Amino acid sequence: MTPIGISRIGVGINEAGRRNESRRGGGNRPEWIADPNRYMPAATRTHWPAGFTMTYASGLNYQCSKLFFGSPDYPTNDFLIPFVGFGLTEGGSAPQETINPNADMLIDEAFFVHPSGTEYPILFGGSAAATATAATGIVYGQVTLPTDLPAWSIFGIRTVYHGTVGNTYIGAYRCQRHRGEKLWAAGDIASVRALAAANGQSTAAMDPDNWYNLVGTATNSQQLAYGPALVLAKGWDGRPVPLVLADSLVERQEIAASADDRGNMGIWRRWLDQRDSIWGSYIPLVMGVPGSKSVQELAASATKRWDLIDTIKTTYNSGKNIWTFVLDQSGRNDNSATASTWSNAKFGLVDRAKSRYGAGIHVVGITLMPTFTSSDAGRTVAGFAVAALWNPVTGTLKTVNDSIKASSRYAGVIDMVPAFMSDSDPIKGPAAELFPLGNVIGHPGNQDGVTTWDTIKLPSSVLIGSRVMFEYQPGQWTSRLLMSRTDNGDGTADYKVTGDGIFATIVQDNATLLAHGMNLDVSSYVHPTLHGILRTVSRIPQAEKAKFHPN
Repeated sequence: MTPIGISRIGVGINEAGRRNESRRGGGNRPEWIADPNRYMPAATRTHWPAGFTMTYASGLNYQCSKLFFGSPDYPTNDFLIPFVGFGLTEGGSAPQETINPNADMLIDEAFFVHPSGTEYPILFGGSAAATATAATGIVYGQVTLPTDLPAWSIFGIRTVYHGTVGNTYIGAYRCQRHRGEKLWAAGDIASVRALAAANGQSTAAMDPDNWYNLVGTATNSQQLAYGPALVLAKGWDGRPVPLVLADSLVERQEIAASADDRGNMGIWRRWLDQRDSIWGSYIPLVMGVPGSKSVQELAASATKRWDLIDTIKTTYNSGKNIWTFVLDQSGRNDNSATASTWSNAKFGLVDRAKSRYGAGIHVVGITLMPTFTSSDAGRTVAGFAVAALWNPVTGTLKTVNDSIKASSRYAGVIDMVPAFMSDSDPIKGPAAELFPLGNVIGHPGNQDGVTTWDTIKLPSSVLIGSRVMFEYQPGQWTSRLLMSRTDNGDGTADYKVTGDGIFATIVQDNATLLAHGMNLDVSSYVHPTLHGILRTVSRIPQAEKAKFHPN
């Protein structure tokens, strides 16, 4: 029986047969050449510490995170797990590595959580404890399982760490509650160990409902749990491994509640991890964070991650990289009214990567998607407006995308823009009208216009993490973000909305229900939301993965 807190959805159904299928050649796919002694990325979901520091509070300065990851589609056994003492900025100067704690990150113990529920200690040079020096430190944990972890498993990493009350610390992960992830805290190690052993809900102060699935600062955001910076393993079967030059479009505007069974969020993590019968699924090495600019990556104050992966190459991999090719998704945050300035910022990063790793490395580019404004809160395609800067057919963005497609820096380019755009207008993206979900069931709340409500009954087919829009009164629309659900067993479910959406809105019976395709970021629509993401992923052919192989 699978322990509570470990998702096994999609795992084990004809697993052996599908594993063999994923290894078979097909179409024009070259054969994979296995190198089972080479450490390669072995976990979906990993994220660099980034965004903001937090302060250890009294009675909460011993903490334990329990996070779940998806393994590759081949068996693994020997794991290498780095933890770091530095963090990255998000937005502004991202991805500069300058968001640092004011004291070392003190790791008391860490464990590999097997799908069976058995925990295996992760050791740092033979010791259970380790210190990641503030601003610069990297420590490498290792664990070897007694038998192979099956392909396509869900496994966990549980990390216990502490600091002095009043000191600051960093984190990387917003707990995905529906996947059993937890963040506990107490005033001493015995107490936090007891919380972990009981495996109850997260400590309320560490993951309060009113901040769940929200991004902000340390004072208004779902808190960040500390954990591994990367998870690597031996057992690689030779499939391509992308090093992704990335910004927020890799996984935002998803935050926590909408993650898939393997923890993936966003267009590119989801698309790469698809278990295609010919091309296979790939676990990426994502180098960027939200806000990253090409011009700032692999430049001043943005090399510690690169030094980390190169240390693994020289110290653990006999001179072999932990990736096989570069996938360049970056560039949207480098936007400029001058097309050459914009495209050259993107190309400059590719040039720096080639300077570091050799002119002959295999690099695949990705075109950039537009940004919109809207006259109707993103409800209709017609309501979107596109500035000349972002027009993908006649504007600056077209010129930039044309330069990407023509650049000799790339061995191939994935033109993702057509997959993202609406079918009715080639310059506008997916509006809510493309995602009809039926109707609200009855109405939420008591309809007095004063008493707030936080639960709404909807068809049970609505995905958690969706941002929905409904016609609360004739001709008037409002939106909510769904953070969790309770199934009623009759085709309906009761959904809770996030803390910033708890209002006393009076809703007419059986209001028309849509899902947003784009998210309003301050004043414009920059990031696709869950339904826009899933639509785009489904429209990018998996055959584009052919470009990941050297010619």
